[in-house]
Amino acid sequence: MGLSVQFFNKTRRNILENPRAQVIVVAPETTDQYRMELEFERTETAGALFERVRVRLDAIASQSGMQDVFRLRGVDVYRVIGCRPIVRPQGAREDADTGLVAAVAQFMGRLAACGDLDTLLATALERLDALFGHAQSFVMVRDESGKRLYTVASHGFVESGVGSEVVIGEGLIGTAAARGIPLRTTNFARERVLSRAVREELTRIGDAGRLAREIPLPGLDDAKSQLAIPLEARGEVLGVLCLQSDAAGRFLARDESRMQLLARHLAVSMIAVGFAGGAEPAAAPASMGPPAAAPHAPGVATDGAGITVRYFPCDDSVFIDDAYLIKGVPGRIFQKLLQLYLEQHSQEFTNKEIRLEPSLKLPEFQDNLEARLVLLRRRLEERTDVVRLDHVGRGRLRLSVVRPIRLKVEV
Repeated sequence: MGLSVQFFNKTRRNILENPRAQVIVVAPETTDQYRMELEFERTETAGALFERVRVRLDAIASQSGMQDVFRLRGVDVYRVIGCRPIVRPQGAREDADTGLVAAVAQFMGRLAACGDLDTLLATALERLDALFGHAQSFVMVRDESGKRLYTVASHGFVESGVGSEVVIGEGLIGTAAARGIPLRTTNFARERVLSRAVREELTRIGDAGRLAREIPLPGLDDAKSQLAIPLEARGEVLGVLCLQSDAAGRFLARDESRMQLLARHLAVSMIAVGFAGGAEPAAAPASMGPPAAAPHAPGVATDGAGITVRYFPCDDSVFIDDAYLIKGVPGRIFQKLLQLYLEQHSQEFTNKEIRLEPSLKLPEFQDNLEARLVLLRRRLEERTDVVRLDHVGRGRLRLSVVRPIRLKVEV
């Protein structure tokens, strides 16, 4: 048994003088309690065990802005002399392996039938719920800088969280992406209570400068259990699949193993439908030229009518009237599509046209254009009923405007 060496200096001094201890542990899958008799053997300050504990603690600490406070100094290793239940165990949860192979096969089959990234992600998260009971989940992918993850799809939340960001290397999700390993916590609420207690104490004694800004999690505000699985394909981490639950002890080692298998298949499927610069239809034109459709633009605003889309080139942010919509690459793309719609009556576009448009200044490789277009479509669906960007075929989009609209570039 291993215990982290962090805060309890007096307790540890007592252990070094008298190497016998008694601890009470809780089995997360059943909440059964056990009393364990231990004997101290050694302290590890390096190696596989130390690194495994350190990664998990670093992830939790950075989630609460305390990466400089929760510094692991070692792992004390104990020999278990005795273990007995405090109350009669109620038994582990019923094994959910019945029909697992059939469920995995059905999951993979449904993903194989998807022809675009938007459908693929929505299907994957819905099937995780229907087949495996993971009611709350979301997918985050890398942005163009490779320094952040952004939410591109979610399932089971009151607020979708689409567009929310996490810095790679910070928190449970960011650490899973940075290290390419799954990370889970079985009682996130308890760990947050401890984190916030330490934060309050440091603030009280005037040492709050050591604390970084707390990072808000996408999804459940009261998440007690969380499992973050890297989406890895071709030796590269494309993003993270994250499962959340408001029940403590929801995700165990077996859940982690199963979800790793499904996450790998999802990542390969993302590549297959064009994620990260996949191939486009050969017939697509090479540049965004004059349209072949729409003899007039029904949504062009006239004086005294319609809405205003405001675009800020400094950070490519877009507002619909005064309501924030999106920023960055998808904001730049939306401004260009709307400009072509208003000036040239263009309504249909291809991914290849967008990728090769010089004014957008998209990176030549690994631009994740498809993921950015999915994000833009979903933000429009959530934020306005005036403009839609519909997927009408592989690599093809249609911009629909149902009311008069103006585009204003803010200098």
